[in-house]
Amino acid sequence: MLEGIFLSAALAIGQPAGQPMPMPIPGGAPAPHHVEAAPAAPAAQPTIIWEQGTNGYTEVVAEEQARTKYLLERLTEDTFLGHRGIKIYGWTELSYNASSSTRSNRPVTFNDEAGNFQLNQNWLGIAKEVDPTKKEFQLGFKTEAILPGTDARFTLIRGFLDEQLRNGRGGGPRHYPIDIYQFYTEAFLPTVGPEGTTVRVGRFATHCSYEVTQGVDTPFLSRSHLFQANPFTHTGVWAITPLSDELTISNGAALGSDNFIDQTARLNYLGQLKWAPKDGKNTWIFNTVITDPRFNVREAFAQYNVYNLQLIRKMNDCLTYVMDTTYSHTYDVPGLGYADWYGAAQYLFWKHTDKFQSQLRVELFNDVKGFRTGGEGLYTGVTYGWAWTPKDWLLVRPSVRYDHHNRVPIFEGSRDQFTMTMDMIVRW
Repeated sequence: MLEGIFLSAALAIGQPAGQPMPMPIPGGAPAPHHVEAAPAAPAAQPTIIWEQGTNGYTEVVAEEQARTKYLLERLTEDTFLGHRGIKIYGWTELSYNASSSTRSNRPVTFNDEAGNFQLNQNWLGIAKEVDPTKKEFQLGFKTEAILPGTDARFTLIRGFLDEQLRNGRGGGPRHYPIDIYQFYTEAFLPTVGPEGTTVRVGRFATHCSYEVTQGVDTPFLSRSHLFQANPFTHTGVWAITPLSDELTISNGAALGSDNFIDQTARLNYLGQLKWAPKDGKNTWIFNTVITDPRFNVREAFAQYNVYNLQLIRKMNDCLTYVMDTTYSHTYDVPGLGYADWYGAAQYLFWKHTDKFQSQLRVELFNDVKGFRTGGEGLYTGVTYGWAWTPKDWLLVRPSVRYDHHNRVPIFEGSRDQFTMTMDMIVRW
């Protein structure tokens, strides 16, 4: 069966020999994503809505859920804002984890604080979204922010509010920084392309990952190594053009990955091709970021190429399989030269009822020279959990995770780490 082939292929991935490297220094380029070393989870539903180009095609919100209005939207829908199509929304995500480590779970994130409670996200969004089904010119915008939360330590970008990663207690990162995660304007151009084109300008979430930063739209509190080691956001322009009911192409230009308008800026091409046949069983998505992937020595900042392939397969009304694979690379890294990292994260979602779902993630991630994690070699990770929605506004997710590194005692002197996590999201 197709799923078995992918699972077998992923388990066959090898790794090269090497020696351990020190953990990345906050503000240095080897740190995942930016300048420091991210619900309801996907579920098979009869009707699927795709959030195009925002978070790597965040799957799978049922049509009924998409129409759910939470507290802030209900309070503002009959006001000046609501009458002009402006929506306000948000949530609070809290968590606790028990761990075989005593202080830190890193390089596992976003539940990185071993044996501790975390306020991961106080998320606030304000948006006026365009509607591509209306074949007329439209203007819109979106702003989303973590106000505050421990997750912002990972999402902050070079050159924008990143002083919070240096000006906390003891000169390190603030424990609860804020981050304006997305801020862009958008326009729908009905005469560009067969079905029109949506153009966004500003800072927007990357298209190169199945997992996302938004707690309500990603399967687990802990993120895969694959997600953490690749882009979170880009600053630039992004255009989404449906060519038919089944094929969509997106193109863009950015200043880099996880940086702003400063000395680290370099032209990057952003691309995506999505094929979603009408039978609804398989969706293929290819994503890329292409630039001159030379390490910026002067600014200690990594520019790198990314090649990402996703398969989302609806096996039946209750079972969904996802494969997310990525290869990334840079070169001219001091002391390393050429550095690359790659892996495959696979997911299985089993919808038991409308309010309860089981979910499994199996990941292999090879940080060939330890450039992104500080641990040279192969990571193996298995995460299992439940997603329970007793109320429309409440999501509860217990999970267990086991990580192993084949060469380096990266987890506080051990090559193995076991974590148990409970997180809760309250939507408002």
